[in-house]
Amino acid sequence: MASRFVYVLKDSKHRKKIRRQMIVASDDVNERIKPIRIHKGFIYAGTLIICTVLGVSVGYFANEAGIIKRYTDGINVRNERIATLEGDIAKLNDTITSKDSEIMMLSQTVNAKSEELAELTAQVESMYIPTGFPLSGSASMHMTFDGDIPVIIFTGSEGDYCKATASGTVIEIRTNPKSEDDGSIAEYYVAGEEVDGSDKEVKDLGYYTVITIDHGNGYLTIYMNDGDPMVSEGDTVSAGNTLYNLKSGNTSLGYKMIYEGNYINPDEVMIISG
Repeated sequence: MASRFVYVLKDSKHRKKIRRQMIVASDDVNERIKPIRIHKGFIYAGTLIICTVLGVSVGYFANEAGIIKRYTDGINVRNERIATLEGDIAKLNDTITSKDSEIMMLSQTVNAKSEELAELTAQVESMYIPTGFPLSGSASMHMTFDGDIPVIIFTGSEGDYCKATASGTVIEIRTNPKSEDDGSIAEYYVAGEEVDGSDKEVKDLGYYTVITIDHGNGYLTIYMNDGDPMVSEGDTVSAGNTLYNLKSGNTSLGYKMIYEGNYINPDEVMIISG
């Protein structure tokens, strides 16, 4: 059996009020119709409650929808910002990579220039080390001592010249006077030493002139010959510059070397080719 509600409106004219009744009816023809009266206040209250619930629900869901939208918008903004930052980071990484390449190239260039500078410095320094041969041509040579000082005596040929064995500055040209008795070369002391009869006396082996060159790195070279010097004190010379010309009867050259204040064997420093 199925029941159904029928909402019936009855008009009561004598009271001028509308009465509302709810009738429960059955599909069974034998069942009686049972009217149920509901006061209009309950209907109004129910309607109000239903509307209120609906209104609150709509407001709640609308508010939730706004929150969700704001949250979604915030996520979208954040994602856009993240995408922008990632793009910026990618650009920065590209820039860093480019700068790293430039730095590497500059570093390689600096290293290459440093090597070139080191080579040039070594070349310049070598220019001031007296490794050269002191005569322009071939010559015989023998080792001897001037007191306890090693000296090499070179014998060249007429027309050759004595030359500086490295770059430097002429710091002294000393001329030994000839003896008034027989015109021979008197024995005088090397530059910087006094004639005092001490054990430090060193003779010039009877040569007429003595040229001393300071190479600025602890090396001094001393050239002894009977000819006239071709340079003056204070002159700056380069390796190969002429110091004396060898003439007939004047083909001998005495050669000494000092390093850090001590006389050394010139043969230990000279590089003789050929």
